[in-house]
Amino acid sequence: MAVSVVAHYPDLSAETYDEVIASLDLDANPPAGAILHVAGEADGAITISEIWQTEQTFRAYYDYRLRPALRLHGVHREPRLEIAPLHNVYAPEIFTIERMGSVSLPAGAAGTRF
Repeated sequence: MAVSVVAHYPDLSAETYDEVIASLDLDANPPAGAILHVAGEADGAITISEIWQTEQTFRAYYDYRLRPALRLHGVHREPRLEIAPLHNVYAPEIFTIERMGSVSLPAGAAGTRF
């Protein structure tokens, strides 16, 4: 069953987030089971919202790829995770997302402005 995952990283800066994402090389090696990843930054904290095919695929990615990458970049505090069965997806601008393409870079670095 698909799940939504919301991860709150209270001490993660946008700069460190960008470094972690770049080190994961997601474009060349996307994680199995990942469907959507969206990140927002406010007041020195990052909140990530994701959709995964299953909770198990998320947990495998988190335990074996993301957590080690975070540690390498000095992030040792565990995020607050909220995992729930996916209830709905509403994307009225899905074609805009398709035109942007699948890229793991932040919107500004990828040349995209919203």
